[in-house]
Amino acid sequence: MIRLLLSHQWKEATRSSVWQKNLAINLVLGFFMLFMLLYVVVLSLFMDKIITELLPDRDPVEVINGVLLYYFLVDLALRFFMQELPVLGIQPYLHLPVGKGKLVHFVLWKSITSLFNFLPLLLFIPFALKVLPDVYEMGGAWLWVIGLFLLTLVNNFLTLYFKRQLVEKPLATLGFLLAMVALAMLDYLDYISLGKASGVFFNALGNNPIWVLVPVALLVGIYLVNYRFLIAHTYPEEMRIRKQSKVGDSAEIGFLQRFGELGTLIGLELKLILRHKRPKSTTMMSILFLAYGFMFYTSKGYTNGFAMLIFPGVFMTGFMMLSYGQFVPGWQSAHFDALLTKRLSPYTFYLAKFWMFVPGCTAAYLITLLYGFMPGIGGKIMLINTACFLYNIGVNTFVVLYLSTYNKKRIDLSKSASFNWQGVGASQFIMMLPALLLPILIYLPFGLMGNPWWGIAAMGLVGVLGFIFHKQLLGVVVKRFQQEKYAIAAGFRQA
Repeated sequence: MIRLLLSHQWKEATRSSVWQKNLAINLVLGFFMLFMLLYVVVLSLFMDKIITELLPDRDPVEVINGVLLYYFLVDLALRFFMQELPVLGIQPYLHLPVGKGKLVHFVLWKSITSLFNFLPLLLFIPFALKVLPDVYEMGGAWLWVIGLFLLTLVNNFLTLYFKRQLVEKPLATLGFLLAMVALAMLDYLDYISLGKASGVFFNALGNNPIWVLVPVALLVGIYLVNYRFLIAHTYPEEMRIRKQSKVGDSAEIGFLQRFGELGTLIGLELKLILRHKRPKSTTMMSILFLAYGFMFYTSKGYTNGFAMLIFPGVFMTGFMMLSYGQFVPGWQSAHFDALLTKRLSPYTFYLAKFWMFVPGCTAAYLITLLYGFMPGIGGKIMLINTACFLYNIGVNTFVVLYLSTYNKKRIDLSKSASFNWQGVGASQFIMMLPALLLPILIYLPFGLMGNPWWGIAAMGLVGVLGFIFHKQLLGVVVKRFQQEKYAIAAGFRQA
């Protein structure tokens, strides 16, 4: 049965016109991928020497064991944004005498072929076979590798489950991601130590085979959770009911309907984000970038001044607005012509974007307040981030929306989110310059005069004024859009 399904998958892929068209590109990409994997293997072979060179007082095995849990956290974050869900056109099989369980098992096993699952093997097996036999003997070294691979598969199925739950129960996925951020924060504040836990566990894994049961139990548990979830969502009756309900209620968000046409537009934008890979990934990346502060706030070279703290403040509290807003109105490029024929006010169209960005920036700002717990520097970070947040909602939103009217590149929402550069042009890079540099230019005169807090206050005040006069600023954006809308539509029509 599995061989038959694999055969169908292969025929579906190779008979596609896209496969024929992209064959040369895939071969070139495959070559570069093999080249990169070779680098990974070489890195693994010399990993012990690199660690000895960088940390001459530390044992390489102890160092690797201590960082592996951090590695799995980073791996989980990258998978969440970059790993594609395994797909099987399951409906053609549902009316055949084929067990539904077999189809679900096939989908789950298919996910194991992801490159993310083999990368740690290339990265750690050469190191393990070279160094670990002297510490754990050969049997212990293989147990260590097996445990590592099982935990990699745990990450694989965790990613599949929460990415699928993102549509069904977005709050559960958000809670999971916030729990990961909180775990990293508790470790940073020394309330817990993931490094010590990691060292103890992987050292025990090499010394005692009984510890392999821990990743085995985790893997079986998360596999069964995925299996039951998929089994519960593959009934043809359920699909039919869902299709009917989509017509009835349009999946509208009741709360937003109180705001009339504006609420409807915000609801449609939210549905666009939830239902398509690329806008969803672009938006969810803002959660990952909330940890960006750790790069700046842990170095006294940055925290002693003010200007360098403005950059992470603007970036973290406004990443969702900056990353998603730069492609407005490209997200609607597929039906942009239809939008122009509607009796839809461009002002309301852009006002909906504005009121979608404000809550997004607010949520990010509230989370960045957790940096306020950092000893010594917390109060300063909170005040600077508050000014950055006000600046983002009062100025940067309009900078992004105004510059987005220069964007005339079409975006196909059906395409993959990973390594997809469609719609990206010079305007996206130019857009980032005023968004990130203008607040520093406002601060700079005050900083040079020795009054840095006045500079921060001025930045926040400009943001408050921009928010108060948002109707007038949106009017400027709309005026520019009215002048360019036909050129934008012509650009979107090009494939």
